[in-house]
Amino acid sequence: MHKRTKIITTVGPSTRSKEGILNLYKKGMNVVRVNMSHASHADLDEVIDYVTKINKSADKSIGIMVDTQGPEIRTAKSSDILELKKGEELVLTPNKNIKGKKSLQIDNLKYVKGIKKGGKISLDNGAIELKILNIGLGNNITCEVLDNGAIAGKKHVNFPGAKIKLPTLTDKDKKDLNHALKKGINFIALSFCRTKNDLKTLRTFLKKRGEGIEIFVKVEDQEGLSNLDEIVSNSDGVMVARGDLGIETDITNLPYIQRKMIKVAAKYGKKSIVATQLLESMIQNPHPTRAEVSDVANAVYEGADALMLSGETSVGKYPFKCVEYMRDIALNAERSETLKFQDGFKQETDWHTLAATSVELVEKIDADAIVVLTRSGFTANLISRARPKVPVYAFTNNKETQGKLSLASSVENLFMKFGANHEKTINSAFNVLKGKFKLKGRKKFVVISGIFSDIYADAIQIRFMD
Repeated sequence: MHKRTKIITTVGPSTRSKEGILNLYKKGMNVVRVNMSHASHADLDEVIDYVTKINKSADKSIGIMVDTQGPEIRTAKSSDILELKKGEELVLTPNKNIKGKKSLQIDNLKYVKGIKKGGKISLDNGAIELKILNIGLGNNITCEVLDNGAIAGKKHVNFPGAKIKLPTLTDKDKKDLNHALKKGINFIALSFCRTKNDLKTLRTFLKKRGEGIEIFVKVEDQEGLSNLDEIVSNSDGVMVARGDLGIETDITNLPYIQRKMIKVAAKYGKKSIVATQLLESMIQNPHPTRAEVSDVANAVYEGADALMLSGETSVGKYPFKCVEYMRDIALNAERSETLKFQDGFKQETDWHTLAATSVELVEKIDADAIVVLTRSGFTANLISRARPKVPVYAFTNNKETQGKLSLASSVENLFMKFGANHEKTINSAFNVLKGKFKLKGRKKFVVISGIFSDIYADAIQIRFMD
């Protein structure tokens, strides 16, 4: 059964092996994410090597996304877990410890500006809240603990309303991306994107390396939300990163913000990803809660291109069951109409009109699928934006294009060598569908071919496959 919504899985200790990634793929995963807030360059190399090997024999290629750490403030790396009790004092410090006081070392603390006495600080995506009692010398912040809990190393620390005086693309990010680009990746998730200038900085960085990587912006604070349109319109897509968003904004407003971000992405013809805590309970439990199932389905109804799993597949106990549940929830939700945010997309070129018209044609003639022959993936991406109800079989002779199409909703990304004879190429594509996809009986396809040009369609046909 065809799944429109793509699944991104974060790879970590629970799944960072060839067998683990292959199993994720078999359960329905389309893209692997490497989170550079936690992964080393050796970890990244390992994942890319495994994916490359799997892609050599896989019917559809797995895409690779690298998520930058960005100007994050986190607890320092440590194997120790600090127990916290409500009402006690805790000092946040850039130093290892403070003699005679309970303290927690925080990386990049000196770059946090604009905090005030009485303000709030959140640890570990809001699991523990602190109240600021005093701001002392040496960037030490004395706080009152408001919640019982435990905090480990490399966990998020949020300062709602404060300014983080770090560039969106940090020196660490540049080193990480330089390494990743040499190995070969398809997508970059740019953390804490706040203005279109952040995107410009990244594109300039990539241009020097001749890379055409797709960039997904993570809008995670109020400044980013206030510049949402300019950020999304200049990107390839947006990630609704609900962890930091739920702390930097009013958590009760988060569902509205999610819907708004997906709608803005659709308006500009960009992709959208919903992330964070989709199946959070499955980090420890073999089944999701009813609320989590409804949450995932809601993202599908809103028309998100992809759903992303984080801790569930990186450190969770049931990573493969998680993907299986995600796949099945998406398949069931896709039986219903989306909220049709794509109808707000302004068709600016003849190609945009062609893509929308091809989807309308499929519905009018009750076609079984759309078949696209493409070098750059441009046409397949446009058709994906129109949210067809049928599969889009996108054939390309370019491995880079195949990888990028792993995140385009509705699209099955397939590699095939193109011949000089157009008719033979189409017949070869049909033979692949009969073999790899086990399509049987008489099928009606809308075929769009742009294999001799990235600008013009060589053929738009209604074809039958017997």
